Amino acid sequence: MSQDATRSLAEQLDARLAAPGAMDAARFEAFLDAQRRLGLVHGARPLCRYLRPHLIAEQDLAAIARAAEQIASALERVAQRAIRDDFLAEEVGLSADERALAAIVPGPGPLHTVGRLDMLVTDGGFSFIEYNADSPAGLTDQILVERTLMELPHLAPLRDGHGLRTPAPHRALLGALREGYAAWGGREARPAIAIVDWATLDTSAELRVLADLFSAEGHRTRIVDPDELTHDGRRLGAGGERIDLVYRRVITQELIGRRGLNHPLIRAYCDRAAHVANSFRIRPLNKKAAFAVLSNPMFSGLFTPEQRAAIAEHIPWTRRLTAGRAAWRGREVDLVELLLEEQESFVLKPNDEYGGKGVLLGWTATPAAWREAVRAAADQPCIAQERRRPRTARMPTFRGGAVEEEQVYFDLCPFVFARGVEGPLPTFTTRMEGAMVRLSASEVSNVSAGGGVTGLVIVDGARAPREGARHV
Repeated sequence: MSQDATRSLAEQLDARLAAPGAMDAARFEAFLDAQRRLGLVHGARPLCRYLRPHLIAEQDLAAIARAAEQIASALERVAQRAIRDDFLAEEVGLSADERALAAIVPGPGPLHTVGRLDMLVTDGGFSFIEYNADSPAGLTDQILVERTLMELPHLAPLRDGHGLRTPAPHRALLGALREGYAAWGGREARPAIAIVDWATLDTSAELRVLADLFSAEGHRTRIVDPDELTHDGRRLGAGGERIDLVYRRVITQELIGRRGLNHPLIRAYCDRAAHVANSFRIRPLNKKAAFAVLSNPMFSGLFTPEQRAAIAEHIPWTRRLTAGRAAWRGREVDLVELLLEEQESFVLKPNDEYGGKGVLLGWTATPAAWREAVRAAADQPCIAQERRRPRTARMPTFRGGAVEEEQVYFDLCPFVFARGVEGPLPTFTTRMEGAMVRLSASEVSNVSAGGGVTGLVIVDGARAPREGARHV
């Protein structure tokens, strides 16, 4: 990736941070308090403790966007086929209830409205390792970083700097929700929105931020626990108020597992009493085994030439962990024996978990723990994925009364959205806008596993600010 302009700008910012008086304990604590006040938190923990956003060259972001859009479109093809194909449904691990729900077509509109690809930046490029299609978090991180981190004095060159821009995934989300609602047949110019998730979750602060953003754009918006929803056969409601559009953050498997298929949200979805995004048809997309379909040559006929090229370059070798043989680097091998012999080359992931739960890195596990996990995983839904070595970066933080640099792993996780294409019938394409930037001292960088975040600043190398330039 191109790094000259971004490296020069990062060095300039770090030099400003190192200047006397640029950062002290009181300023750093005020920075954390601003995050707590605005909602840049996981539970009560401020998420941004590093003192520089991630800088990326415009051409590098464009390359990521092209690949992310192809991969997301390829995964949508997997989902569409798995809904109606017994073999592929089994391959991705759909339960009977999930498949029955996914088969329901709730009217026109996109299969999925918003998703987030988890991406590792490597020395040789980048790799996509998971897709969060059910309830992707982090959409408000960028705007909250701009209201907190980017207001610190040492980052003045990033404010109103020529050749710099920041993405707006929260605006892309609202645009995608509106377009999906209109294509579905919604008639309200400003539909009433319910953001639906369990009230006790650590992500509630993000939902409040989104509700405020939607309300500011003219939508009557409320955050609703699934147990507050009612459906009378004609309309979906909560607290006596009509709901036109549901931004669904409750995870499908948890809703079904806790409340069953007769829940008011599912009934309203089936009866077309409200537009629900993401739809319940995206469940195959959220299975980690969908990446096994992408990377297995057996299924290459599902994809376009452009999608196959993106898969070959950016998807690690991935397989469902089952007893049997698999092709590995030009030879046929027993899959279980391969994993035992090549422990440091693989990671094991449960097919249905999220937030880093149950992930086992072969290169950090003891041989005994790895053997036990491989033997157990052969009898439960799980994938094995080839290791990709993420690039690390040095990021400034404040600790022990002074600014210091810390070596961190970082993920760049692109958001993708369904956007309408002009034509006589509702047609949608996939577009990337922004990314969640996760930072962590460990290779499992999920926020729910203790990771943090920073913002994204896109740099046009020919126009980026130089040291000594004047900024407003």
